Amino acid sequence: MLRFAKSSALALAALLAATAAGSAEDYESEPIVVQDLAYGEVLFHFYQDDYFGALTRLLSAQARDEIPSHTGEAELLLGGLYLSYGQHRLAGQIFEDLLAGSVEPSLHDRAWFFLAKIWHQRGYLDESLAALNRINDALPEELEPDRQMLHAQVLMDQGEFAAALSLLEAWPKRRERWIAYARYNIGVALVRLGQIEAGAAVLNEVGQLEDDDDPQAVALRDKANVALGYAWLQASAPAAAKLPLQRVRLDGPFSTKALLGVGWSDAELQDYRSALAPWVELRGRDLLDSAVQESLLAVPYAYAQLGADGQAVEHYSSAIDAFSNEINRLDDAIGAISNGTLLADLLAQGSVDGTGWYWRLDQVPDSIESRYLYELISTDRFQEGLKNYRDLLYLDQNINEWSRSLGAFDDILDTKQRAYTQRLPLMQASLAQIDLDAMNARRVSLESRLNAVERSEDFVALASREQQMLWRDLVDMEPSLTMLGDDARGAELRGKQRFLKGLLIWDLKKQYHERSWRAQRELQDLERELRAADRLDLRVRTARDDWPDQFVAQTAQVKALNARVRGLQGSTDAAIVQQQNYLQDIAVEELVAQRNRLSTYMVQARFSLAAIYDRAAAIVPAPTAEVVAGGPE
Repeated sequence: MLRFAKSSALALAALLAATAAGSAEDYESEPIVVQDLAYGEVLFHFYQDDYFGALTRLLSAQARDEIPSHTGEAELLLGGLYLSYGQHRLAGQIFEDLLAGSVEPSLHDRAWFFLAKIWHQRGYLDESLAALNRINDALPEELEPDRQMLHAQVLMDQGEFAAALSLLEAWPKRRERWIAYARYNIGVALVRLGQIEAGAAVLNEVGQLEDDDDPQAVALRDKANVALGYAWLQASAPAAAKLPLQRVRLDGPFSTKALLGVGWSDAELQDYRSALAPWVELRGRDLLDSAVQESLLAVPYAYAQLGADGQAVEHYSSAIDAFSNEINRLDDAIGAISNGTLLADLLAQGSVDGTGWYWRLDQVPDSIESRYLYELISTDRFQEGLKNYRDLLYLDQNINEWSRSLGAFDDILDTKQRAYTQRLPLMQASLAQIDLDAMNARRVSLESRLNAVERSEDFVALASREQQMLWRDLVDMEPSLTMLGDDARGAELRGKQRFLKGLLIWDLKKQYHERSWRAQRELQDLERELRAADRLDLRVRTARDDWPDQFVAQTAQVKALNARVRGLQGSTDAAIVQQQNYLQDIAVEELVAQRNRLSTYMVQARFSLAAIYDRAAAIVPAPTAEVVAGGPE
């Protein structure tokens, strides 16, 4: 059956992360404003398709509590990233924890929706349905159809086909294509449950879709007609089967099955001559197609039924040769896959330089085994297995890089230890030359002196060096001037001294407040510088004293990381081998199934050929006794 929505957890995780981030190519909503730089870095790597880098940075940012403004969105994104790597348990736990807390309504509904997806993928249908019923409001436009399809799919998986049909019928007409996919699944399911009439009615509606401009709708229409035709064939209603099979395009991907079915419809109606037309057309197509392989037996069967045993023998012999050659090629292909060449050829089509949810092969390699595996390689099962194998190779590459980086950390630690040993004597000498206690005491003394100056308004104490020298000179000459007589010369000199002293006092008093403010500011600057020096001194002494213990601890940490990386390397290598064996096994399983089918066809061809020979031998008259004995002498 067609899957109703994106078939893998990878696509689900991409949609989840896009909605959590607030924007995506096909998700039109109001973009969020990134408020935390660390979360912006995570989104940068995410939208650069560096999903592994986004995951590691997100975990690191959460551990450091660097994204407090985006807690809910970050958890949703983390759940999506875990889900992309198949970690359903971790993703489910994240969503459950989000729902247990107080989250905004939009996050609440999205979390329930994606939790329902997880439950459905695990096969817990009741839990999935309960989660869907917990969604309060309509989801964004781009998620609402997916929610409805999930709801319908859960109901179908529970066997509630009538309820699923009723749900889908309520959808707007603009979602007709979504309904068509769901109705196809329902129709096939009903047929498999033995409800042929009900299933045929649903498939017949899908088989008559009129949207010729949509390639996907046309392909779905062909597939529905093929399913409907074979359902009627299995129900022994060949006349009813022929009409839907004839609606299938002759150049579409389902044309071979349709041609084969049309032929069998005519054969069931005993019209073998009409059956030959589609079967002969099939013989000229690719032998790898199972319908073409079956036509190699159907054509001689029809000739035999028409009494043309000669042509039947010719076609049976040709079929046996074709089957035999193809079986030999399949054996070679199985051997090549077992030797590991398939995965090497597939991965050679693209680099392993990152992980990506939508990574797909650009082209299938041209090799003996790949020609048999086109259908298998395109399946979700193989594609996700191949993607997981590629992711494991990327992780192994990443771990190997870390292993080399840890070796560099050892070198860095050794270099720092040598530098510490070399610089320790110089550091000790430098610290011994600096007496911060004396400097602090000197600052306290200066502060006391300044406070005393301000209390007494000693303006001379704040004078400049020249002014202080001039003041001392003027004061020192006063005793000498006093000793002069009272004559005009003495009076003149004393007057000049008083004038100069008064002028100096005027200047000093005028400049006193500015100089006092400047002295206070310089004292404060000195205090800040001394505090900074104290902090630096403490840091230097702490670094000097702590480095030996840090060196031991960091060395031990690097050794522990080395051991952990080696353990991860072993686990990753084992997982790579296991995943490689898994992919090779399902590829070999597919080829073995093809070989077994061809072997069965070849046995049928030989048996039919022998039956024709036996029938021909029974028609030839029995020889006389003379002939048996060799005739009369």
